[in-house]
Amino acid sequence: MKRTRTLALVLLAALALGAFIGGPRAEAFGGPLVVGVRDDIVNFSFFNETTGKYYGLEIDIATELAKRLGRDGVEFVTVTPTTREQMLTDGEVDCLVACYSITDERKELFDFSPAYYHDGTVLMVQTSSLFTQRTDLVGMTVGVLNGSNTEELVRDVMTAIDEKGVKLWDADTYQELSNALETGVVDAVCMDGCIAQAYMNGDRSYLPGSLAEQFYGVATQKDSALSGQVADAMEKLQDDGTLDTLVEKWS
Repeated sequence: MKRTRTLALVLLAALALGAFIGGPRAEAFGGPLVVGVRDDIVNFSFFNETTGKYYGLEIDIATELAKRLGRDGVEFVTVTPTTREQMLTDGEVDCLVACYSITDERKELFDFSPAYYHDGTVLMVQTSSLFTQRTDLVGMTVGVLNGSNTEELVRDVMTAIDEKGVKLWDADTYQELSNALETGVVDAVCMDGCIAQAYMNGDRSYLPGSLAEQFYGVATQKDSALSGQVADAMEKLQDDGTLDTLVEKWS
């Protein structure tokens, strides 16, 4: 009886310790760093079905981050703009390295590392449309990615130009956006510049100027122990030139 009570106390203590540690999965045990990444952004995070591996800048950053955190390797989990926030909140991933822009609204929900990439949001059109400036799009249809922050951005920018604004058309993937532009379902598409370049061709052009700056950061659960570790590691990755080397590699 005494032995049974002792075992029960040990189990209760273990559960209490687990509750105290909290945070993302495996964080306190040195297991692999589970990173949410995209699988469809060339040069950033792209999954090659032939090799069964992910490639790109964000994949290299996540791999280096895991090493600097002393983790036992890295495990990649595909996320999308519509699933990534919930997956991080639920602890299905330890962090996001997924072209996830740092915004004031998102900082209310998650912690962010220092930015590892700076970009601008652009509008892409078919050159044959003869659209040459943003004002040409008033009343037209602009394609945006579902779950991204481009929908609100386009609406705000275009409404500021003219109260008619634009009609917005949501897509689940960038390829779907590109196809919609090709077939005339939309008059323009809005993407971050680094993503848009993968869909640029001789029949397309950018409208002048950037709608807004975008800064990508590593997102972690709010106030988790991992947040400070990731921020410190990313800052060192910047200071020692490793980040610049990786960015240049995939530019």
